[in-house]
Amino acid sequence: MVLKKFMWLVLTAGLGVACTLCARDLLGQKFPPPNRLANAALNSREGLHSRQLQRALALRRLPDPARALLVAKLPTSANSSVTSTTCPPEAVGAACGFVSVPVDRKNPGGAQISIYFELYPHTQAGPAISAIVGDPGGGGGDSTTVDNRLFFQLLFGGNLDTHDLLLIDGRGRGFSEALDCEELQHGTAPFTKAIADCAAQLGPDASFHGSGDVAEDIEAVRAALGYDKLDFYGGSWGGVVVTAYATRFGQHLRSIVLDSPVGEPGLNSFVFDQVRAQNLSETLAIECRHSPTCGVDHPSAAHEIDDLVASIRAHPVEGDTLDASGNLVHVRINEEALLNFVLFNHTFTFFPAGEILAAAAALKNGDKAPLLRLAAEGYFTLEGDSGDPTGFSVGAAVATCVDYRPVPWDWSVPVATRLQQYRKAVRKLPANFFFPFSTSAPTSLIFSSNKGCLWWEEPTPPQLVRPQHAAYPRLPTLVISGEVDFQLPMDRKVAALFPQSSSVTIADALHKPTTFLFAGANCAADIASHFVEALTPGDTTCAKQPFYTWPAVGRFPSLVKDARPAEVDPSGNNLASSTDRKAVTVAVAAITDALQRSFFVNGDGFGLRGGTYHTDFGPSWTTKLNNAAFASDVFVSGTVTWRIGTDSSLSADLTLSGPGTKGGKLHVEGAWLFVAPVSKFKVSGLIGGHNVALLVPEA
Repeated sequence: MVLKKFMWLVLTAGLGVACTLCARDLLGQKFPPPNRLANAALNSREGLHSRQLQRALALRRLPDPARALLVAKLPTSANSSVTSTTCPPEAVGAACGFVSVPVDRKNPGGAQISIYFELYPHTQAGPAISAIVGDPGGGGGDSTTVDNRLFFQLLFGGNLDTHDLLLIDGRGRGFSEALDCEELQHGTAPFTKAIADCAAQLGPDASFHGSGDVAEDIEAVRAALGYDKLDFYGGSWGGVVVTAYATRFGQHLRSIVLDSPVGEPGLNSFVFDQVRAQNLSETLAIECRHSPTCGVDHPSAAHEIDDLVASIRAHPVEGDTLDASGNLVHVRINEEALLNFVLFNHTFTFFPAGEILAAAAALKNGDKAPLLRLAAEGYFTLEGDSGDPTGFSVGAAVATCVDYRPVPWDWSVPVATRLQQYRKAVRKLPANFFFPFSTSAPTSLIFSSNKGCLWWEEPTPPQLVRPQHAAYPRLPTLVISGEVDFQLPMDRKVAALFPQSSSVTIADALHKPTTFLFAGANCAADIASHFVEALTPGDTTCAKQPFYTWPAVGRFPSLVKDARPAEVDPSGNNLASSTDRKAVTVAVAAITDALQRSFFVNGDGFGLRGGTYHTDFGPSWTTKLNNAAFASDVFVSGTVTWRIGTDSSLSADLTLSGPGTKGGKLHVEGAWLFVAPVSKFKVSGLIGGHNVALLVPEA
């Protein structure tokens, strides 16, 4: 469920697709009673992201706890169009309500839709400087789920002395009458059929859930509550909503913060997919260079990825392997599968990009097992259960298809004709348009940002993201980018449209750098908070050094003799041979291999070349290995304790056996994943009766 939600958040940042189960028809239905709000909020408390944010509560500064004692009230400037409601239990210190707006703004007297908001008032005396609003992205997400609410409170907690925090659910999302397209939401029909059925379900209203209408809704809430100025955060697809608002109502903006934004350039046919596809090789290379384990083995990483794509295009790879659940599956990796299920998909999990390079090198040496495993673990379908739509509405995200302009088809013709037009447009693209890929893989349904929109009907003209002849406002704008953002590297193109923008790139950060709050201090979040306060980025030197370095492997040794030997610890008394040092490298890799995969399986998994592991989750993770084999001739058993909830420190006591080692017992100490700068695991113990004092990079 969590991985599926992550997949939607990124895929729909391009496709504008996301739907969750909505229990109400869009038109004319009453909003659920307060207990419905509470139940939906409580039900969304699940998954890895929640655990990350809960950890962040202990590590980052939240608004003063005294806020919980405040009795929040609507501002005196609020007008009679605001209807108060009981807040969900998690909305501590908030005032909550609705503002009714027309479904179709060309027919203001027609059907209405209720837009939900939560208002967290500032703590100091006097009027607020502004209200901070935000769109977290995804197209079908909302601002008031438990995770997103906590995110905004964490991100802007330091600003709430003089600024209010105003969380608004866009139409068709969250508690603003979330769209319920059951087939899309729960994956009960083929994806393209579910898209068409959702559009048919909405009928004439299928065009009224684009970013232009969402921006108009935000303006209606602003005006109803009486704020003159907003500070607007937009993450990922939220950048499209910010664009729509800024080009309509720029006079009511004080500042803009864009976090890995999509924007107008990403709404043009094929451009979004071109930038993503062409960015992959170099991005993987950058991430590899940050890892001492990966970098030393792959000095020409970008060329290695290009060679892998060309090799797979010419000679697809297939074989049997275990998927993430331990099922034996047959896998065939062609260019499309390589792009969708290996290179692109693995950016959604905590897989290190260095595994892809190591797998490519292994394939060159005739070992296809690592690449087959990556493809099997990365496989997914667009059909799946996305849960309650108030948490994430797939229908609302698909409805943002109307934002794409231009598209390579005519909206007025049947889908079959649109497909013909789309294929014709693909054939006209230059052969190197998506280099290193051919034109087929990036225009597949899974990778393409807007191909799924072919099945969406457009019965009435939608509002444009940017109205014709509208200008981008000249106001303080901060654009934050992740250096290794595989998904949406549109930041520079978007930043260039805002006349007064400042850009900051966060070293070794992935998509939406401000959201990685679970590891304590966060450079991107601090810069964003300072920008809202001072309207300038301030000191950005922290962006130049990685806040964390993603773990990687430089190679997948088939046998221990193929491994890189561990470094001798000069502070110890090492008597281990070169073969013993290689066995230690393999043993440490078996540990991190199990931990990485524990992020997306339910605690039980299998070693690359045999054996098993089991992880018990909590503030500290305990992983037990049973003959786990990273190389086929070294078996690793023992217990690993990773203190994810505190300082990310790791300790392990291991037993080594197998034909590639003399056998022995090792103790490992260090830190893993959420640490920077990268240091080295200290390994001590005995192998074959000889003292071991060795060092292995932590990433």
